[in-house]
Amino acid sequence: MESPSKLQLVYNFTIALLGLIGNTTTIIVFSQRRLRSLRSSFFLTCLAVTDLVFILILIVALLDQLQVPVMTTPVCMSTIYLSHIASFLSSNFTLAYTSHRLIAVLFPIKATTFLKQRTNRVLALALLIFACLFYSLSFPVITTTAHSNTTNTVTCKEDETKKLLFPFIILDTLFTFIIPFSLITCMNLAIVYKLQTKLTYKQKLSIATPSAKSSTNSSGQSVTESAPTTQINNVSISKNSVNQEVYRLLQQQQQNRSLLCVRPMQRYKGLQNRSVSLIPNPRRASLYHTNKPIRIRSTQCRATASAKTTKMLLAASTVFLVFNLPYHLLIFCFLIVPKQPPWMGSAVDIARLWFFASFCVNFFVYAICGQRFRSEVVRLFSCSIFRRYFDKREQKIIQERQNSIYLSQRLMPISLTRLSHSN
Repeated sequence: MESPSKLQLVYNFTIALLGLIGNTTTIIVFSQRRLRSLRSSFFLTCLAVTDLVFILILIVALLDQLQVPVMTTPVCMSTIYLSHIASFLSSNFTLAYTSHRLIAVLFPIKATTFLKQRTNRVLALALLIFACLFYSLSFPVITTTAHSNTTNTVTCKEDETKKLLFPFIILDTLFTFIIPFSLITCMNLAIVYKLQTKLTYKQKLSIATPSAKSSTNSSGQSVTESAPTTQINNVSISKNSVNQEVYRLLQQQQQNRSLLCVRPMQRYKGLQNRSVSLIPNPRRASLYHTNKPIRIRSTQCRATASAKTTKMLLAASTVFLVFNLPYHLLIFCFLIVPKQPPWMGSAVDIARLWFFASFCVNFFVYAICGQRFRSEVVRLFSCSIFRRYFDKREQKIIQERQNSIYLSQRLMPISLTRLSHSN
């Protein structure tokens, strides 16, 4: 075996090993409950399954290079058929989660109504059915040649003399390369532009806030601005009190008009309920004011998590373009250029090896750019003995707490337990 073929064998073996481990781990991690709530987790899982199928095809090709008798006629034709399907689904699943992220960035409030799991499943099933039906056209253009009569192994390739091959390759290039790659590029540019405009708006808003400090008096306000600000505050308070008083009087008039057409007893009850409802509830107001910073903090946390997910998916789609673009571009040049130069064959072989790496690189992109994915991977590969010990310990503490609450309720007097339940 020559040295270039040895290097190619080692390279393919490394890609197959990394892809097998990485895609399996990605499927397990995105199937967990903590990451299943992400809008794009379904398509990321489907993409990992597609990459895993292509890695299995690469393993079969490696076994054939090692002269293992696995490449029979059905296996050979199935590998070409499944490789076309995997390449098509990989491009379109990347397009699907990129479009999801674009909708989430442009319409963050209405994204939950647009992006539903049922719609994702229907779209994935439609893409799979279309790929299975369309790429069945690859069977008539495949020719097989036998290695030897003893092993029944064959080599198969797409025959250039078949008339169906040229329109098949044109449509395959259109569905796998031209449409998805152009849309992914435009969507990535739109996402980057939207994130950049948000960043510049925040910077302008932070610059517009008054940061200069003048000389202050004993109360903490500036000497030059203390009197005008107090006058403005008094005017705004008086306006707010007048508006509230007018609103309350209008509401009372509407309720009085509605009570004219009812019986006197019901009118009395309505007035009594209205007087009770007009009394301010200090507990409710205090709960509102205490929960307000918690709501603001949770909104900020959701926005930060969404921004991190956007960066991770943007990096994943960009890496997909980088690894897939050279190979598909050279194949497209083969279709357009009638007479190819001699260097194009070796360039296609190098680009094909670069294209194989795209089916194992997604795991590393998620681990580098996704903090939640990285923490779930660490949690998954942590020692199972310690995890079981801590889980059992936590369950034991919860069980003891529940038993203590139950015993305390049983030991209380009957009157006290009834009062507690009535309250």
